[in-house]
Amino acid sequence: MPGGILFGQGLQRLLSWLATGLAAEMAAFELALVVPVFLGLGVIAYFAAPEEPGLVVPMFLTVGAACLAYGVRGRWWLHVGLICLTAAGAGFCAAKLRTLSVAAPQLSRSMAGTVTGLVLSVEPRLGGSARIVIRPVSVEKLEPAAMPGRIRLTVRKGSEIQAGDSISLKAVMRPPPPPALPGGYDFARDAFFDGIGGVGFAAGKISPAASPVEASWAEALNIWIDRQRNDLTRRIVETIQGENGAIAASQVTGKRGQIPGDANDALRASGLYHVVSISGLHMALFAGGLFGLIRAVLALSRRIVLYRGTKELAALLSLLPAAAYTLFSGAEVATVRSFLMTSIVLLAVTLGRNAITRRNVALAASFVLVTTPEQLLGPSFQMSFAAVAMLVTAHEQWSRRKREKSAMAWERAIGGAVTVVLAMMLTTIVASLATAPFSAFHFHRLTLQSLASNLVATPIVSFLIMPLAMLALVAEPFGYGAPLWQAMGWAVGLFMQVARSVATWPGSDLVLPQFSAAALGLFALALVLLTILRTRLALLALVPLGGGVALAATAPLPAALYGANGYAALVRQGDRLTMLAQRSDAFTVQQWLLAMGDRRKPEDPSLASQRLCDSEGCSAPIEGGGVFMLDKTSNAAEEDCGRVSVLAGPIPIGSRCAATGIVMDRDLIRSAGSIALYAEPPPSGDIGPRWRLVMARDPQASRPWAPGRVTPPPKSPPQPALQAPAGDSPLDSIAPETDN
Repeated sequence: MPGGILFGQGLQRLLSWLATGLAAEMAAFELALVVPVFLGLGVIAYFAAPEEPGLVVPMFLTVGAACLAYGVRGRWWLHVGLICLTAAGAGFCAAKLRTLSVAAPQLSRSMAGTVTGLVLSVEPRLGGSARIVIRPVSVEKLEPAAMPGRIRLTVRKGSEIQAGDSISLKAVMRPPPPPALPGGYDFARDAFFDGIGGVGFAAGKISPAASPVEASWAEALNIWIDRQRNDLTRRIVETIQGENGAIAASQVTGKRGQIPGDANDALRASGLYHVVSISGLHMALFAGGLFGLIRAVLALSRRIVLYRGTKELAALLSLLPAAAYTLFSGAEVATVRSFLMTSIVLLAVTLGRNAITRRNVALAASFVLVTTPEQLLGPSFQMSFAAVAMLVTAHEQWSRRKREKSAMAWERAIGGAVTVVLAMMLTTIVASLATAPFSAFHFHRLTLQSLASNLVATPIVSFLIMPLAMLALVAEPFGYGAPLWQAMGWAVGLFMQVARSVATWPGSDLVLPQFSAAALGLFALALVLLTILRTRLALLALVPLGGGVALAATAPLPAALYGANGYAALVRQGDRLTMLAQRSDAFTVQQWLLAMGDRRKPEDPSLASQRLCDSEGCSAPIEGGGVFMLDKTSNAAEEDCGRVSVLAGPIPIGSRCAATGIVMDRDLIRSAGSIALYAEPPPSGDIGPRWRLVMARDPQASRPWAPGRVTPPPKSPPQPALQAPAGDSPLDSIAPETDN
């Protein structure tokens, strides 16, 4: 039987290849690379729990696993396994401790009232409005024990407010909103860890508080920094007019609120949005430029050159300015993480160690997961560390090449130029591929032309924008900053020409439907294997990669998405989508359209072609041949009961209707946040689809950022969902990064 013999020989060769590779991997194994993976698994286990876990038992088991690991150091497999278990327990406990450390009251319902407090920060917005964060000392209709620690409000144009002001104003507020769709970005969770217990907008005149609110020393420092950032932002925007000024200011101060929407769209479509978020690229250029400058100055001293070493001392002296840049740019999550990674590299240079290693990436990731574990769930952490890990892995492979030195100077010059171009291309390709799954999952977009845009734009940022920004910052206190700011604005104009040109190319970005977290997990596993494995066993990453692609490609589309406090829905029938929403729900509908793989805007008239509305509700055909009815009044719901496939509305709907079809009423949507409705094939003999509901939150679960019990509002006619003024999107603060 030749076939059987060939199969046996192939299997034997495969097992031999696996055994050889495993032996090589064990010889080169670094436990430090595995620790952040299991720390992350522990963090995920904490956040996935339906009820808030305790701390004593998990901490006891973690300490026990650590003691056992120490006691079995001679047994390699058992020792490594217990270390991994200890890391998972440490991640779980770190997440619990972090939750306890930031716990503060949150609003339980929408409300309006007078708020008095201290302004902690001011974010200028396009059109003259601003977004402020207040530490309240009193909130009308709330007892002090129920008062949020911080409230974020949008104020109208003309409101002259600065950080540090004590103010009193009438505000319309609500709890931080839940995810716009199941599996989407959870603004309420991020707001909880930022200490924000309510969001809304000012509804009247803003006046000084009756008595000044005293700031703590930490608040006073943050207020001073915020004022300096806003003063410099105003100076840059006044010197450089238009969108170039807003983008230039974002590079220096981190204030991105004044960038026009069309500029943001062009940057996203061209794959260059990471440039306006101060992260790895800016920190590397800033710290690297300082390192070179300080080293050049130190080289003027013979004693330092001979006895101290300029490289090590320059790396150490670069840490303080890099920390100052981090604080001055707002110390946002991405900036702090980039500073941490840069600090590890500079300390490695100071100690004479190899700076760019996978171990240093693992150390940075472990530090972030232990101190701020909630970052793991956000796109910023995932995309940053995916890009950095793969770039470092590619750098190590590149460094192993055997390069022959050319004898002629011109040959060395040409070879160096070719190497720089190839390195830039490889960097962009590797970072884009590493971050693509996370960009597709969180933002439903793939940028197909990022190689071309980054290849042209990165030199503009590296050799023009950032050097001019550094020179302008030095010259500004002496009154000579204006010419350099104007030169920086010219360079930003070149950069935006690249972004707008690439954004107009056919297929510059691809909109993808939402896929499951399981698919994202398989993509992440493939990246982990590529990062950890050093031999040809890294090819095993193709298995989870293929599984992730298969799951993402076959993900079903929901028949309807329902949310916005019960006032909006997006209904699908075949390839046609119908929007049932008000204009104030445009942000939520935009997220739904992207999750459906549709790039249209909510105001597109084709989204209303199948909609039928009257004064009491709207209807649209739904997958499976039925009707989705969104009613606004109880009388309309009673009339439509049993007549439609799906009945929904921001009103209580009686239990009698639930027996005749799918019902999604006020109580359900308030506890679930948002709902995806799937139409599945019916059992044999049944007519019509079988409906499956997927909720953004489990109504039976209870977590500090998503309490299971919903406080009923006062008895009054239902009101539309509260919306901040246009442009105040919860997603403004999470720009996608690639750290190219």
